[in-house]
Amino acid sequence: MFGKNRRRCGLTVRTPHWSTRLELVLAEPSALRVLDTASIIQLAKNVRREISKPSVERWIQEAVAANRLQRVVRGLFLNRLISPLPQLCEAAVWLRPGAVISLQTVLGDSGVWNNYTPWVTAIVPLSSRYTTPSLGRVDTGGGTFVFRGVSERVLEAGAERDRLITGIGYRRATPEAALLHWLYLSGSPRSDMSTPPLDLDLAALDLKRLKRLAIGMRLDANLTIWRDRNVGQEA
Repeated sequence: MFGKNRRRCGLTVRTPHWSTRLELVLAEPSALRVLDTASIIQLAKNVRREISKPSVERWIQEAVAANRLQRVVRGLFLNRLISPLPQLCEAAVWLRPGAVISLQTVLGDSGVWNNYTPWVTAIVPLSSRYTTPSLGRVDTGGGTFVFRGVSERVLEAGAERDRLITGIGYRRATPEAALLHWLYLSGSPRSDMSTPPLDLDLAALDLKRLKRLAIGMRLDANLTIWRDRNVGQEA
């Protein structure tokens, strides 16, 4: 699709339509993988300054219909023009600030828990410094999220390299941290989570990292009790 004609060196050059240029920008490796409406409008204005908001909103509707964008909730989208394609879990922090992908999603994806769930499970920090976030199940156009609250002290305990996966563009717990988050929630009177299942594959975990994090989170006693049950079941 082309836009205005321009003359260069005596030749007429047809400039690509603004929407084509916008899609090229969204396909760049450095492009945002999750976008809100305001971000898309700003990107459109970068390629065509005088573009109107209604024109961009019409393009968004067309892009969703053509699967170039995937709507998560109103005004929030996954950018399906980029490669590799974004995952739903990347949108968690847009829905709940500070969210960290953890619990069943991490343990299932890493092979520690042999029970895949299509839901995205995440934890969010609880602190007197913040407004208490809305927790529980959130159904979206891309799938289902389950948000659970964890004390900020627990969430931020330990070295970052031990508790968060590195090299990705969103906050995702290591399997060791995910197990400890589950243990913490199972012992919290404000949570309805039961203890982690005893058939988790502990051989898939870094046990030294698990111990360091458990001490930092003050969950070493809880971990010892749970592991003793796990060993007892195997015996």
